[in-house]
Amino acid sequence: MLNPAFVLVHGSWHGPWCWAPLEEELRRRGAVTRTVALPSCDEDRARWVGLEGDARAVEEGAAAVEGPVVVVAHSYAGVVASAAAMPPNVRSIVFLGAFMPDRGRSLVSYLPEGEPPPPFARFDGPVSHFVAEAAPAHFYNTCAPEVAAAATARLRDQDIRAISAPVGEPSWRSVPSDYVVLTQDRVLPVPLQERFATQARRRHALDTDHSPFLCAPERLADLLLRIAA
Repeated sequence: MLNPAFVLVHGSWHGPWCWAPLEEELRRRGAVTRTVALPSCDEDRARWVGLEGDARAVEEGAAAVEGPVVVVAHSYAGVVASAAAMPPNVRSIVFLGAFMPDRGRSLVSYLPEGEPPPPFARFDGPVSHFVAEAAPAHFYNTCAPEVAAAATARLRDQDIRAISAPVGEPSWRSVPSDYVVLTQDRVLPVPLQERFATQARRRHALDTDHSPFLCAPERLADLLLRIAA
């Protein structure tokens, strides 16, 4: 049987660039990787087409790979992976510190009702903004300062429709899934991650911040290969 390729899907405000250290570690171990660029985070707002467009990007990215695929979805990408109609070659989904919504739920439906946005986010009409001053302490709190600064400089705004649209029948109900809890995460509360993990077939944990692909790519690569095996 062919070893699966890893299709890596980034979260809100990020891009495929964030996976580079992990891709290097996976390839060093003989694994094949492919990244997906979500249109909702594109610098060109003409490409913003909400959750539906992001889901289509994941479907097409996975289908373009020959052989079995493991989709790795980080943060908001868990919503995308849940909404996507996964092609037959997708063997499993790994939710990495990710939202894992059930039918009819959106990302924003998991935010505390009646409270302001979290300190690293600002919502303004059709746009979901990141707050640069708060990003290092939340997204990258166990990263080296220079890594956090470089990543923050590459963040981009996002189409707010992507985080407000509900999913239909979630893919994880028919595709085997694993959940990786990030125990030092300051973005997605750990209790909520633990709640999502009960929906997966297996739970795993990494003692990292919200961005293990930057702060601990070696450990994350080892874990993903164990999951895929």
